This record gives sequence, structure tokens and C-alpha cells, in this order.
Amino acid sequence: FSLNYNIYIFEKNQTEVYTEIKRLYLVGGFTMDLKKFVLEILDSLKKNEITISTEFNNNSEIIDKSKIGGKPYLPKDFVWPYYQGLPLSFLAQINLEEVSSLDKDKLLPDKGMLYFFYELETQEWGYKPQSKGCAKVFYFEDTSNFSLIDFPKDMGDDYKIPEFKVNFKSNISLPSYEDFFNLVEDKEELEDITEDEFYDIYHSAYDELSKKYLVPIEKYTKLLAYPDVIQNSMEEECEAVSRGINMGGIGYLYLKKYHNEIKKASKDWILLFQMDTVKSDDYELMFGDCGHLYFWIKKEDLANKNFENIWLILQCY
Repeated sequence: FSLNYNIYIFEKNQTEVYTEIKRLYLVGGFTMDLKKFVLEILDSLKKNEITISTEFNNNSEIIDKSKIGGKPYLPKDFVWPYYQGLPLSFLAQINLEEVSSLDKDKLLPDKGMLYFFYELETQEWGYKPQSKGCAKVFYFEDTSNFSLIDFPKDMGDDYKIPEFKVNFKSNISLPSYEDFFNLVEDKEELEDITEDEFYDIYHSAYDELSKKYLVPIEKYTKLLAYPDVIQNSMEEECEAVSRGINMGGIGYLYLKKYHNEIKKASKDWILLFQMDTVKSDDYELMFGDCGHLYFWIKKEDLANKNFENIWLILQCY
């Protein structure tokens, strides 16, 4: 099998790619040829991410630098966001000048500050349209007259996150199995190849590329690239829920009805920020059972610095 995979994956449409995978399986070339094929596809799909490590801050308050928790650095007249009558917790602020050199694809604004909020008491999962507003992202380009602002008086201490210092690193991101399956495999086209059969060959290729590219990290808080999926791919869910479809009940029926339209539009969604558990010796913030928060945004909105229509999804084990 002497195909130039990189050229092939870009020059052929997806149906032809799926057909070739199926042919390899049927002629017995599944183990060796398909691994090389998957390896080349994975390599072509890699993205740049910015990983975030945390350390509890025992020193003076961080003011205008990036951080997790603590008091946010915002305008004095900032209107604190609420959801269902509850104040959102302040998760993080990102000084974009600190990450500009690591943003190799120049997706983020190169200056200003991003702020992430989420309502911790309800801990919405984001599968229903009614969850809109449970998470917020704010962007300010000019922060010259800002100051640390106090928490709302009606916010309980349990929902005030202590302050953590952060450290940024550039890393390579590869799609999880769930995302990879959606990116390169059409289940209807590949009736003879099940997910279980494809699972091992994917992970073998993933492990090989991980050793080549990935910097090992203990926690999975990061900016951009692929999400570290716990349950299922999220782009189609973001698109469906933003269209008013409740994905927690019979929403999958609507997704099936409008699947082609939603699947096409879902490619406009990208991961903005992923937050994992943060903890110190006497504090731990965990989302569900060792879960992650995922803040999603449309590419056009990010390019236009419009953060009003982000969508939040929580996944856990």
C-alpha cells in the first residue's frame, strides 16, 4: 500500500477515504496498512494547544496577570453575571499578551484579557438550551483602569475559588478517539468495520504520535485545539443545542432529522478553554466525577472577538 497519505487525505473526499479504509479491512490489510493510514491521518490533523498548569498562590493577590480563581481584575462598574438568581463563580482570567507567543495559529486576540465564569451550584451540563447563561466569557482589550473587584455579597464562600498561579506551555494536540471517528469515518459507509475493531488500531497510532509530539501533562486545563473528551464529541451538540434542541431527552431524534445540516455547521465550533480539577493541600474544585468544563465558540465569533455566544459543556466519568 504505497499511497501518499497526506496528499490523499486532502485531495480525496471523505467518502473515498472511508471506502479505502473499508477496502483495506476487507482485503486483510487492516493491521499494518490501516495503522500507517491512521497514523498519517492523525499526523495531518494535529493542532497547537496552550496547556495551563496551576499552583496555589500563597503570596500577595495577583492583579493584572493570568490566574485561576481569586478576585477578577475588571472595571469598577462591572455587572456580575447571574444564572437563575445565582452569581456565577469566577474561574479564570487570561492575560492574552502572556500567551500570544504560544498561540501559533494566532486564533486569540493578541492583547487584552479574557475572563471565564461558571455557575457552580447548579453545575449545568450544557445539553439543553435552557442552560444558556450558566457560563460567560468576557473580553476587554483595554484594562488600564481596572482593579480587583469584590465578589457579590450573596455569593457563598463555597463558590469563591481561591487564587492559583498559572504557567503556560505550548503543546501539540491530537483528536481523541471519539473526535477522530467523527472526522474520518462515516458509520454508514463502513458497515463492516465496527468502532471496537477500529479502536485498537487508533490507540496504537495515537500512542506512537504522542511519544513524538506531546509534552506529558498531569492536568488538562488548556486553551484551544482538541478537547480531551470524556464522554462524546461535542461540536454537534453545541450546534444542536444552540438551535434550541434539547440533547438530554429525545433531542437525538431531531439531530438525526437535521443531521447533515447540523454536522456541517458543527465544523464552525472550536474549543476556546478547557478546565480540569484544580486543587491545593486543603482545597479541591472538581466538576462532577473528575470532569472537565469545555468552553466552545464559533470560529467567526472568535475572529471578531465576540464572546457573547459561547457554549459550555460539562463531561465527567
